[in-house]
Amino acid sequence: MENTKIVHKYPRSSGVLLPVSMLYGPFGIGLLGTEAMEFIDFLHDAGFHAWQVLPIEHTGVSYSPYKCISAFAGEPMLVDPRPLCQMGLITEEELEERALGTCDDHVNYGLVRDKHRMLLRIAYSRLARSEDGTIIDGPHCSFNPPWFDTYGLYKVIKHSFGETPWYEWPDEKLRAYDEDAIKKAKEDLSGEIDFYRFVQWQFHEQWRKVKDYAALREISIIGDMPFYVSEDSVEAWSSRNLFDTDKEGNFLTVAGAPPDYFSPKGQHWGNPIYNWKLMKKNNYDWWVRRVQAALARYDYVRLDHFRGFESYWSIPADAPDATSGKWVVGPGMALFNAIESALGSKDIPLIAEDLGDTHGNVDKLLKDTGFRGMRVLQFGFLGDEKHLPHCITEDCVAYTGTHDNTTLLAWLYELSAEDREHALFYTGFKGDWSAGGPHSAGMKAWARALFATAASLAILPIQDMLGYGVDTRTNTPGTKEGNWRFRIRGNALREIDAGFYRSLNKVTFRDNAI
Repeated sequence: MENTKIVHKYPRSSGVLLPVSMLYGPFGIGLLGTEAMEFIDFLHDAGFHAWQVLPIEHTGVSYSPYKCISAFAGEPMLVDPRPLCQMGLITEEELEERALGTCDDHVNYGLVRDKHRMLLRIAYSRLARSEDGTIIDGPHCSFNPPWFDTYGLYKVIKHSFGETPWYEWPDEKLRAYDEDAIKKAKEDLSGEIDFYRFVQWQFHEQWRKVKDYAALREISIIGDMPFYVSEDSVEAWSSRNLFDTDKEGNFLTVAGAPPDYFSPKGQHWGNPIYNWKLMKKNNYDWWVRRVQAALARYDYVRLDHFRGFESYWSIPADAPDATSGKWVVGPGMALFNAIESALGSKDIPLIAEDLGDTHGNVDKLLKDTGFRGMRVLQFGFLGDEKHLPHCITEDCVAYTGTHDNTTLLAWLYELSAEDREHALFYTGFKGDWSAGGPHSAGMKAWARALFATAASLAILPIQDMLGYGVDTRTNTPGTKEGNWRFRIRGNALREIDAGFYRSLNKVTFRDNAI
């Protein structure tokens, strides 16, 4: 009898979800440097082929990676200062001072931001200059992507006004993005703008080296694109016509999500909602540029809140929560047709986050795009059958949990005794389910269940690999405090049984590049 070989649309592969900020290291936050390279080595040694990150774009005062002040600029806090020391722009003593007072297990954003900004300023001040103060052949001077000038001006003005949001700036003309005022500001502030060029060049170069190293180790990087931008963002300030505003430029509606499993009163995000009619008239050129930039930065891109492309939850701007919102039809397939046309390909490496409150029209849009959707094991054992391991199909990316879920160990604690027994019986696990840690047999049983699914790509959050509890949760939707702060410690990766995952990847045929 001849063996029948199954032909898969996608290679079977696997990866790990770890935000860059969560990496260990001496500077209070994960960076685009040595530790990122070490994590890539770990992935390679354990047989993984993907590293999924959260957005690494420039965050605002909430420090949420989904409330970026720019859809294009990188987060300055992720810039590794050690190369600046090697360039002779900061001293060893200054580098040591930068590390003082920071924490190994969580990010103190206020402290890290202030210390990092000061060190970057010092480094910039030491670039070679002529007698009139002009920088001589600075390697960053040629860094000039299309988005930079407006972003740089925005950052300079914002800093001059004490980091207040643009809609609170005391200068009415700058607030309104008056053409003459903007032209004059760019001329007057060109020197200050150059500092931010230097920072973004550093970010760009460091990220390029991380990505190149990942490619060398056959690791693809999966990025994450937030659906919205922040209300206090370059785009909301400089391109107000892209959003739903009145004649004075005030936002009429804001974004959020309806009541669901995560939030009984829904989620009031506050992001401005797009002016889809104008965007359609312009053939969605802003979105085309955004996707092009993301695909240049990452190998694959996860589209957060995919259902918003079909319909989105629109909340009156003055509403206190999301309960008074309503569904409004989104751009649908017209947007993706425009992107495909601009990129000249229908095979675009995008992944759709199709979780939450979805319906038939969202499923149809996903099918029409041809993108892979997402499945989450935790949801399967809470009553949503399509997320159960035996129901997950090849055209999906499967997770034990996402950054919005609690950790697997904490989730098991939260289940009723009956539901927990059912879930553990499903995985075939017998023993002490409450035992945590990177060598936990219970956590490995869940990894086996995930990897045995038909999903073409299986992703494990780092906390689940480490068997960690609720205190290491990345984010709790609908809350504003305590999120995005957790960090793994320096010895964490060494404690994980890389041999187990290498064997698991091999036996489940997931030892393939994606």
